Amino acid sequence: MIALKTYLRYLLKNKLYTSITVLGFAMSITFVMLLSVYIQHELSVDDFHENKDRIYRLENETVDFSPPIAVDLKNSIPEIEDFTRVYNESGRIFVTDGQKVKFDYLGVDASFFNIFSFPLLKGEAKDVLQTADGIVLSQSIALKLFGTVDPIGKVVFMGAENKFMVTGIMEDFPENTHFAKQDALVNLKAFKKIYDFENLLEEYGWCSLSTYFLAKANSDLPSKAPEILKNFKKDFWLYTEGWAKTVEFTPLKDIYFSTKEGSGTKSASKTLITVLSVIVLLILLLAVGNYINLTIAQATFRGKEVAIKKLLGSSKRELLLQFIMESVFLCFAAVLLSLILAKIVEPYFDSLLNTRLSLNESLNLTNSIILIGIFGLIGLLSGIVPALKISSFKPIEVVKGSFRTKSKSVYAKAFITFQYTVTIALLACSWVILKQTDFLRNKDLGFQKDNIVHLEYLSTTDKKKVVKNALLQIPGVDDVSITWQSPLSGGSNQTFDTNGKSVSFQEFAVDSSFFKVFDIKVKSTGVGYSNKGMYLNETAIKELGLNGNALSFKMEDKEIPILGVVRDFNFKELRDNIGPLMIRQQSAGFQAGDIFLKINNKNTLETIGKIKTTYASLIGNAEFDTKFVDETINQWYLKEEKTGKIIGYFTLLSFIISFLGILAMSTFYMQQRKKEIGIRKVNGATIAQILSLLNKDFLKWVGLAFLIAVPISWVAMGRWLENFAYKTNMSWWVFALAGLTAFAIALLTVSWQSFKAAGANPVESLRNE
Repeated sequence: MIALKTYLRYLLKNKLYTSITVLGFAMSITFVMLLSVYIQHELSVDDFHENKDRIYRLENETVDFSPPIAVDLKNSIPEIEDFTRVYNESGRIFVTDGQKVKFDYLGVDASFFNIFSFPLLKGEAKDVLQTADGIVLSQSIALKLFGTVDPIGKVVFMGAENKFMVTGIMEDFPENTHFAKQDALVNLKAFKKIYDFENLLEEYGWCSLSTYFLAKANSDLPSKAPEILKNFKKDFWLYTEGWAKTVEFTPLKDIYFSTKEGSGTKSASKTLITVLSVIVLLILLLAVGNYINLTIAQATFRGKEVAIKKLLGSSKRELLLQFIMESVFLCFAAVLLSLILAKIVEPYFDSLLNTRLSLNESLNLTNSIILIGIFGLIGLLSGIVPALKISSFKPIEVVKGSFRTKSKSVYAKAFITFQYTVTIALLACSWVILKQTDFLRNKDLGFQKDNIVHLEYLSTTDKKKVVKNALLQIPGVDDVSITWQSPLSGGSNQTFDTNGKSVSFQEFAVDSSFFKVFDIKVKSTGVGYSNKGMYLNETAIKELGLNGNALSFKMEDKEIPILGVVRDFNFKELRDNIGPLMIRQQSAGFQAGDIFLKINNKNTLETIGKIKTTYASLIGNAEFDTKFVDETINQWYLKEEKTGKIIGYFTLLSFIISFLGILAMSTFYMQQRKKEIGIRKVNGATIAQILSLLNKDFLKWVGLAFLIAVPISWVAMGRWLENFAYKTNMSWWVFALAGLTAFAIALLTVSWQSFKAAGANPVESLRNE
């Protein structure tokens, strides 16, 4: 108790040391805590499923398979206990005379709730999806449609002809699953009627489903992949024509981090989790290293205390224990402060990572014990090195005053180098990521994306002309195009044979205004109008082996007129190169999915308001969203922007820790050299000479850090940019600016302390010495 009181007096007396140590530790622990909760949350995705160790998703180069494949494999592979296919769709759902509510839903097999452990609030897992006209609603959508009335047995509609009976209510899908939030589930058989295709589930050509298998207990389903691949290469067109070459069974726990996104799923980057884990480790190392460095630097000013205790009979073991306990005490003080800081910054953290951490729920009894144990251990480890250093003081050296000259250890120099290596590397990486994100958002895509409003087409096929004409009457609307697929959706895949060669194209169907609305350049071939004619992009012409003057191409056994050659434009995210594209014409009976309105930039808000009012009157009581094309495209790169911001924030934290560390180190360093500075000034040294002498000792280590950080960050960013077909340049100035920024902050910090030391009265310095 006496030792603790002595230590508290020491902390209060040395406010700079105390503030920097506790604040630096607390800030570091805050972010380590929040990041650790986030990482734990991400790694626990799908842990709640009882069958999690037996569930696999069938994959090739993608995750898309045709409906009969699941049945074929179930009948031929004894290791398979059950399966469910999954298909994602969206639309409008409503009750009689109710609002048509926008919703997302999955088509699945009746076994879905037996394979996955999503809780049902009403209904039995084995019964709710048995019929083609049954539907399971989420708790949220049920409340929206029916309020507090029991919805079981009630009827809902998806379009005038698709009627469903509510057979179950499920809890909303939780955040910790790889499935995206869904409002309802229906049996896959329902799509026979929805798509008006009776043999849909027997169609091998419709490769749009994700397929999940439940393996029998103690079986090895993945080992069957080579056998399945061998059979697929014999009789499954996707493999016989060379579009797929692999088969694998991906365990449920790996799906969330897969780069292959399936129907109705979401994913996360395993690389980001690895980066964040490394950042957690680096922050801990910086915080612990800072504490060790500061404590050792401050140790010289506790020499008299140690000498007196040793002369009074204290053993090295007692002193060692004292200083370790001090370290643990300081660590727990920082932990308490960090809990307060964590609650303050939690909302900003949730927004940045697009998650909900729920820190209060995460800090349960078990996690609290783990937290106390981990940071108690950190306090223990952080205190060992300084404790060994301090407890090894020799009283006679302290009395003679010779100890301080020996305390210029290598710890400070090595740690300053490490700190600034991390800081410069993080700063350079965050700037490269943000530079790439800016490049992606501002690259010329080959079409006009500004001042174009996007609506989902919600009317019937026969009303396309009526809808278009009504929207064209709105002041401020220059043109309107109705399409099926678009540059925002990436098109629908169309695989066909041409002259004995199988090719895969993306496909749009557009009206005559499409090219004008998007300002897409088209070179006419001079072919006379034909309702069967198509437009091909330049990449499609090359893929077909045609020249620019070709008038037609072979599609299966038909000769298709080429109405024009479209200049290549990007219709997918810029991670991918431009692929072959064919553009059909929107005939009167062809389905439509999108409306694009070219507006002028005058009275934009008023124009948008009129668009909403007019469109609402055309489609009845249905929910719809109004979006701008450029905003939608910007959304494509939120993941990159988020990564850049995350690294940027931790770069800022690294700068703060480094600043606090070098500030304290320079302060104690100047105190140790007061006598030397006084003697130099007495002998005629100028303030500039002393500043140069004192600063260069610190700045040369920052320079060394720059030399280490540049190649590390250059290689890391080079590998990251390989994920993009279109990428920014790795500009040398980004790395130079990162180094100069770190150098400037270090110079200003050290110079501040150096100037104070150099400007001090030498008489006072020598008298005190």
